[in-house]
Amino acid sequence: MEIVGFGRVLGSLLFVLALFFLFIVLLKRYRNPLTSGTSRTPGSIKLVDQLTLELGRRAVLLEAGGKRSLIVLSKEGAEHIWTQDSAQDTDTTR
Repeated sequence: MEIVGFGRVLGSLLFVLALFFLFIVLLKRYRNPLTSGTSRTPGSIKLVDQLTLELGRRAVLLEAGGKRSLIVLSKEGAEHIWTQDSAQDTDTTR
């Protein structure tokens, strides 16, 4: 009799997990494109990449208005390093 009860609990757990993963798949498929962070609307700012340089300092690569900018952020403030057009970018492989 305990095996039947254990089977019911295990079956219920598997059913709930299946529903959870189905919900995640549907959420990823039908989420709002305006909130996904990949919109190319004018005036949008996109974080391309970031790198921690040392404790309290990091470099961020931002894309906005067809241009990419490298900025170093620290506790003291932000320092602009360079800006270039996004159209001139070459494919960088890691």
